[in-house]
Amino acid sequence: MKRLVLAVGDANVDLIARITLFPKKGGEALLEQLERRAGGSAANFSVAVSRLGLSSGFIGRIGDDSFGHFLIDEFKREKVNVDQLQVDKEIGTGLTFILVTEDGERTMFGFRGANVYLSADEIDMGYVQNADVLHISGYSFLRDPQREAALKILDGAKKAGTFISFDAGILPTMKVANRLRGVLRSVDLLFLSETEAELLMGVKNPENAARCSLKLGPKIVVLKLGERGCLVLTEGKEILSPAFDVKVVDTTGAGDAFDAGFLIGVIEGWNHEKVARFANAVGALSAMKVGARAALPTTGEVEGFLRRFRAGN
Repeated sequence: MKRLVLAVGDANVDLIARITLFPKKGGEALLEQLERRAGGSAANFSVAVSRLGLSSGFIGRIGDDSFGHFLIDEFKREKVNVDQLQVDKEIGTGLTFILVTEDGERTMFGFRGANVYLSADEIDMGYVQNADVLHISGYSFLRDPQREAALKILDGAKKAGTFISFDAGILPTMKVANRLRGVLRSVDLLFLSETEAELLMGVKNPENAARCSLKLGPKIVVLKLGERGCLVLTEGKEILSPAFDVKVVDTTGAGDAFDAGFLIGVIEGWNHEKVARFANAVGALSAMKVGARAALPTTGEVEGFLRRFRAGN
C-alpha cells in the first residue's frame, strides 16, 4: 500500500499575469498573458506528492462556486483524495492574483476567502491519524477558525506518532511569528526561506536563524536558498546542496514542489545529500514553466533530469 501524505492549508485559484514592468503608483501597464490555474501552497504540495508516486490527501475549505468546482476537478484529475475538503455555502473560494516579471519572479496578492473558515468540527480525526506524514502550511495559523482546526489536526497527528513537516510561509512569519514558534515543538521537519527564517526567529542572518529554529523542536531544518540551492541542518551537521542551472520561467509553487521532493526522500530513507539533490531537482523542474503545477514532475522525470545533469558534468 502507498504511504499516505496528508496536507493541511489553503486551496486557491491563481490568476497569473505576465508583465514586463511594474507601473508607478497611479500608472498603467498591459498584461502580456493571463491564465487561470489551480493553486494554494498546501494544495500544490498535495499534487506534487501525488505526481511523485505517493498517496496524497488534502484538508481545506473552498467555496461552492465555479472556482471551487474547478479546484475539485483538478484535485480529482491529479488523484488527490478530497474526502476531507470542506465546501462553504456562503464564502467564496480563495483567489491569488500573481504578477510574473521577465526574470520569473512573482508578486502575489491573496484573497483567502473560504480557506479561513476551515471547521474543526467537520474533520475526521481517524483519517488524520491514519496518515504516515502530515504537512501543514503556516497560513493555517493566521486566523481562527482555521487556526483552531489546524491545531486540532496537529495535536491528533502528534499523538498518533505521525511524522510532521511544516512550511512556515512568508506572511505567517510576518504576522504570527510567536505562534509559529510555539508550533515547532510538534514539528519533525521545518522548511524556511531566508526571509522566513529571519522573521520567524528575529535574527538577521538566515543561516543563524535556521540554527536557532533547530533548537525549538524540529529534527531537520531546511533553509531554501533559491538560486543557491538549500542548506540542510540537523543536530551537529549541515549540508549545503547547490541548485541546478536552469532557465527560470516562473517560481510560483517551486517551494511547494521542493517540499514534496524533500519529503519523498525522507520517507524513502535516503541520506540527506541525496534527499537535498532530489528536492532541488524537483524545484528546478517546477520553475521551468508558468504556473504552480504546470511543470510538477513525476519521479521518473526527476530521475531523468538528474541523469542528464550527471552526463553533462
